[in-house]
Amino acid sequence: MSDDAWSNLDKVDQKIIEILNNNARTPSKEIASELKKSGHDVSDRTIRKRIERLEKSGIIKGYKAVLTDVSGINKYQIILMKLKPSKSLEAVKDSIKEFITKLDNYLLVANMEGEWNMFVIIQIDSAKTNTSQKIVEKFSDELIDYRINEIDIKDANILNVSLLLL
Repeated sequence: MSDDAWSNLDKVDQKIIEILNNNARTPSKEIASELKKSGHDVSDRTIRKRIERLEKSGIIKGYKAVLTDVSGINKYQIILMKLKPSKSLEAVKDSIKEFITKLDNYLLVANMEGEWNMFVIIQIDSAKTNTSQKIVEKFSDELIDYRINEIDIKDANILNVSLLLL
């Protein structure tokens, strides 16, 4: 998928993605009706063609079941890490990223420029050991400083978040 595919999204494509993100089983007639309410007069056949194009371009990669949070866990932590300067800094970052991405409760791991080198968001499961502390302990020899804070994520714009992954 090219960056051009994302930059070519018009308001109709964005609305289709928003509707499908809320309910991937929304029929094309219903999507057309929703679009008509917002001033876009498109047929359900046009909607189907646009969805097909979005799938072929890789913007829509698939559909999945999204389960309710039956565990009741809705707490997250952010970890900011300041790493020791070294010639192998990129290798250290890669090692940390590899470790974190194997955890089932991680949401995001990113490199940063400036005072802090890495940024991690994980879901907290109070029934398990503290994952954030585990990460810090595992890489303590590489850290100068770190911060762990609880954060509250109530809404996320999935379309914009997906742009992070390009």
